[in-house]
Amino acid sequence: MITYVHLWLMAASAFVLLFLWRFWVCIDRLGYAQEVARRAPSLRQSDHVAAIMCVMPFVMAAADWLGFSLPHQAGPINSYVAVLCSAACIGIALFALRNSGERLAGSWAGTRESALRTVAALRIIDAAELAHALDYLRAHEAERRHGEAGRIIEAEAREVRK
Repeated sequence: MITYVHLWLMAASAFVLLFLWRFWVCIDRLGYAQEVARRAPSLRQSDHVAAIMCVMPFVMAAADWLGFSLPHQAGPINSYVAVLCSAACIGIALFALRNSGERLAGSWAGTRESALRTVAALRIIDAAELAHALDYLRAHEAERRHGEAGRIIEAEAREVRK
């Protein structure tokens, strides 16, 4: 009976895989896949980790149902261990996706909207970083013009470091 728990775990992981696939398909259809991967590499990496962990319940169920042994095992895997490993893999996948609750929507329209929100948020972050860098540069140039001509190292100063 414990092997039927695999069905529930595989259904949960299939939904997570579907949501992940749908999000990246929408990003790709919008033409921003490379931009999102360049601006937020951790987003893509965490999605890859989650996808790999969501595939593992299928592997564990196949190992349990078909009775083949995994590498470095003497016999087939125990059903309870297979279910525990599948549940742990889904837990790891959900932990990897802990900050993406609003990004993974249940419908195509919601997924398209979340893809656009992701691209817009990344562009806003880049614009804010650029504005901060320009403000710092302007302040530094104004300080140079009106104040010191730069950093002057005194000949008598000693460096003390331990």
